Amino acid sequence: MLVNKIHIFALAAALCTTATGSSANSSLFGDDLKNDEAVVLQLQTQLNELGFDAGPTDGAWGRRTAGAVDAFTERFPPVAPFSEASALIDRLQLIHDSWFASPFSSGNLITPQKSLVSQQIVVSDIRSDGIACEPCNVSTFVLGAGDFDGDQIDEVLLGLHVSVNFRNQNVPTSMMIIDRIETGNAELLKIPGATASIRRVHEREAAIADFNGDGIDDFFIAAHGLDAQPFPGEQNILVLSSPTGLQDRSDTNIPQINDMSHGADAGDIDGDGDYDIVVMTNDGSEKYEPYVLFNDGTGAFEMQPLASIVDAPQIITLYAGRNRANQFSSARLLDLNNDALPELLLLRSDPSESRQHTNTTSHIFWNSGTGTFSADNMTNLPTDRWSSVTFTNDAEAIDLDGDGLMDLILTQSTRETNSSGEIIGNWHGQFIQILRQAEGGYFVDETAERIWPQGYSLPLNEIHFADETELVDLDEDGDVDIVTRSFSPAMTSLSLDDAIIQIGINDGNGHFAPLNPRWLSANQDYRFRSPLPGRFGPDGQTGILSYSVYGIFNETTDITWGADFSLSFLSNH
Repeated sequence: MLVNKIHIFALAAALCTTATGSSANSSLFGDDLKNDEAVVLQLQTQLNELGFDAGPTDGAWGRRTAGAVDAFTERFPPVAPFSEASALIDRLQLIHDSWFASPFSSGNLITPQKSLVSQQIVVSDIRSDGIACEPCNVSTFVLGAGDFDGDQIDEVLLGLHVSVNFRNQNVPTSMMIIDRIETGNAELLKIPGATASIRRVHEREAAIADFNGDGIDDFFIAAHGLDAQPFPGEQNILVLSSPTGLQDRSDTNIPQINDMSHGADAGDIDGDGDYDIVVMTNDGSEKYEPYVLFNDGTGAFEMQPLASIVDAPQIITLYAGRNRANQFSSARLLDLNNDALPELLLLRSDPSESRQHTNTTSHIFWNSGTGTFSADNMTNLPTDRWSSVTFTNDAEAIDLDGDGLMDLILTQSTRETNSSGEIIGNWHGQFIQILRQAEGGYFVDETAERIWPQGYSLPLNEIHFADETELVDLDEDGDVDIVTRSFSPAMTSLSLDDAIIQIGINDGNGHFAPLNPRWLSANQDYRFRSPLPGRFGPDGQTGILSYSVYGIFNETTDITWGADFSLSFLSNH
């Protein structure tokens, strides 16, 4: 039996009664509201914009409006049952503002008194890799930071992807590491492979952990190859540390398959003291199902189907049938109940053009204690900001309210659709969702209460998709702040109408205020892309790496060769 905990919890809250008994919220207020056409019109407009079908916006209270109120209350349950109509109106306004109001009109924008100190440290250029690029466009993927040489200073992993006229090309490029960041004069190094530098077409996501047990970070890269038909996939990457430096073990320690891996994460699934890897595949020509790589403790991995540890074929089977798929953008291994074993989070993807997805949400599978998972112990998460076209890219766990329970911060994007709901564009948008864990493994959406409004003035297709949110104490005040990474710059003009929020500062109680993008970009446009925090200072202090695109602009056809990287410190270092 499927147990949908979030819906059970929300429904219980929605059906909480007044002293008189068992009426749902809409019936409590229908008589009060039906004669107030202006208020009902506002309710209908906001409910419809939030995805709850209130019917025509005609100001007339009817069954569809009442049903939309009940659905809204189920999805966003109040702390206490509504006792009067004004409480419902206020809550609806709060949630609506969290989706659609400007973050720059809330009055809580943080602008530090001191200017942000930044310095340019290195420039990447695809032409130095022997690749002709006249014209072309190079997208720079900042994959993550880790200490790969044991010097207590982080290095940064990069992937460079080539397109022409913004069409992806099947061109392998050298994977790069930015080293010696702390010196202010960083080096851009190719990662050596068995015979030459490691080269791939599209490195999608990195899992960084100490896989071989030597106390130094290693990395696994989910590489999915050409991101266009026929989606051929490509060999994933495994690089381990050694006394003589990084060693490519892609051809010996992991499966030799072209599987179009779209996401990966590391964690000790089976509790044997080493890091395993879960790999989420997408719909590729070779048709590989998602799988797990079990570590033998030395960084050598054995492949097993995800279905061997997750008893939920109706949810995890990628190729569920003709023109149907269970496709997830990625997975996360996070300990959410403090038992030292990770839960498995499957993060929802959007529908594909070729297959109808049978799943429309993200899931938590709770670890049984033996490294197995079941649909009988599963929680569905309300990852629905853009309805069925919501793409959840990342999940991070943190106890925001100090109650000992791990809460979730999710990073989401979407795709453009036409009036018929058909997908017509690429991935865009940015939405940070906060889910607070209550007793019993239930999760309550507290995005509106804990983070700034996220209704940007920029058109959706001008906000590049948000890939990941990092948790780090940027201001060194003892709590965790958030840094969201996307291809978008902080600002595309000097107006806040053309800006996004990339960094949120924690007030110490798990509520986040936005850091002024003008301050971050030093009042310059098209800067501060893909911000990545790490131990980048000379003594391991936390800094932020970001970049601006390197190329020729304002021509008939823009040409981009790479990225111009800068290092910034928010503290006094």
